Amino acid sequence: MKKFVSLVMKPVLLTAVLILPAAGCGDKEESSLTNTTAITNYPEKLLEDMDEVTSAHAVMEGKNLYAGVAVTQWSRLRLDSVRKKGHALLKKHYPEKTIHFSTDYKVWLELNGFKEELQKKSLSGKKRKKRLTGIEDHMKG
Repeated sequence: MKKFVSLVMKPVLLTAVLILPAAGCGDKEESSLTNTTAITNYPEKLLEDMDEVTSAHAVMEGKNLYAGVAVTQWSRLRLDSVRKKGHALLKKHYPEKTIHFSTDYKVWLELNGFKEELQKKSLSGKKRKKRLTGIEDHMKG
């Protein structure tokens, strides 16, 4: 019985070890989307590490970095200092980018929706630019 298991299982395991790593090879478009998501997850992680922030969403597009955060209830009393701290943190890590940062909940929701549409790949170049311009306008006023 041991010889049978040894003779059958070794080739099966060897085949599985050789074939399974190749199963992860997908098309490049999905891979680039994963890289973009990983890149935008880092600014989100930086912002979420702040004590005042409960959740963050960030999107990088060209030379711009758009970020929106949801803050704790207590921190809503000090939104100016949270904005300055978050903006300075992102500027320190991304000096070459133009930072667009907001503590407005509507901006946070818009960035969340924008990221979901990017992952679904339902935004064309013009729509994406128009949507980001709209989000930037919300951040200004």
